[in-house]
Amino acid sequence: MSDFFKENNGQSSSTRLIFFIGMIWAMVTSCVFTFMFKWSAAEFILVFTTISGTFIGLKLGQKPMEKKKEK
Repeated sequence: MSDFFKENNGQSSSTRLIFFIGMIWAMVTSCVFTFMFKWSAAEFILVFTTISGTFIGLKLGQKPMEKKKEK
């Protein structure tokens, strides 16, 4: 499992770790809020996609930023 958090060059990837923890956090908080506030499916989907969108955007934006830095 620890190889999952490493880049191709063998270095640890903090962005990958943040993405993994953030997605777990988004799943847990969305589920807890759904049961606490008795949300409908639409409300659950809205909250989950909003929270997880932040982490997905961070991960998708990582590679282009690294490529610009290398040049």
